[in-house]
Amino acid sequence: MRILFVARAIHQMAGGVERMITTIMNALVCRGHHIEFMTWDGSAATSFYPLDQRVVWHRLSLGDPTIKATPWMKLRRLLMVRQLIRRSQPDVVVCFQSGTFFSVRLYTMGIRMPIIVAERNAPSRFKYLNAPNTQRLTYQVFRWAKRILVQCESYRSHYPEFLRDRIITIPNPVLPASQFAQPHIPNAQGRWCLLSVGRLSYQKNFAVLIQAFILLAPQFPMWDLKIVGAGEEQAALQHLIDMPQLGDRIALSGVTTAITEAYINAHLFCLPSLWEGFPNALAEALAHGLPGVGFAQCAGMADLITPGQNGVLAPGINDPAALAATLAPLMQSAQQRQNMGQNAIMSIREYEPVKIFNQWQGVLSDVVQT
Repeated sequence: MRILFVARAIHQMAGGVERMITTIMNALVCRGHHIEFMTWDGSAATSFYPLDQRVVWHRLSLGDPTIKATPWMKLRRLLMVRQLIRRSQPDVVVCFQSGTFFSVRLYTMGIRMPIIVAERNAPSRFKYLNAPNTQRLTYQVFRWAKRILVQCESYRSHYPEFLRDRIITIPNPVLPASQFAQPHIPNAQGRWCLLSVGRLSYQKNFAVLIQAFILLAPQFPMWDLKIVGAGEEQAALQHLIDMPQLGDRIALSGVTTAITEAYINAHLFCLPSLWEGFPNALAEALAHGLPGVGFAQCAGMADLITPGQNGVLAPGINDPAALAATLAPLMQSAQQRQNMGQNAIMSIREYEPVKIFNQWQGVLSDVVQT
């Protein structure tokens, strides 16, 4: 198959969307498919995650992809996209994220080809973004998608009925770990680590985790909190850390390419997000043998965490006290962490990469053949 993947931008971005699109393209090109990739990036853009050299990357290099385009810029992009698609003649186009799908669908009006939208967020995001009009518009535009790929089956019922027959659930692949955490054994200094990983953004809600840890700190003096990631809320989060003078026990460690080291040196994992698509960091933590904690009302969290088995869900959402009360028993009990960590490794095996790549290939083949 000739497959064109489209994303708005990936230049040196270390997020879940960027990692998944490169992972899927790499897998499909290794299976003999012709893969092309189009982004709004500049001509010198590079991928944070390894991208197979056989993937043909088209960088449109028309304007800053982080800034809303002018009408003139949109016209230039339209002309370039149409020219590129007519030249590459893809059998199917896969757009990551709804905004990218909107643009490509508009730019290719009149060109007959199937377009799939790979939605990377739960429908609940519209509530937190206070965007009901955007939600309604998104669902109407999705009528033009040949298929709508979501990451958790629980999301299907949150879409309008007129879209559900074209929704297909494909979770993200999760690589099996080769090294594992020991959640019941302290580090060489006799200390314990509560870990979280993700972009420092409104969605990931790290302020609530920091507030919960501040509540727990006096009771658990041998525990530290480590948050791996970078983002627009870094300064605000650092200020929150500095206020109670816990800077030596709470660390914003930035982005790392050695994420495995973070997982295997931790003892408990918490992702306090308001919503997710597929919580990659949580899945990876479980794969490395860490018990997982999140909010019960966070979309995607209950799809991976089975309470009492591989982790625990805090009641509600966005509640530091509830999160602290949920974390405390696990921070207290090394035996519970060990048992849940062992279960966590087993629970994530259904997301084996080969199985997920087979699902992607099957959906794409079906769309092309029909």
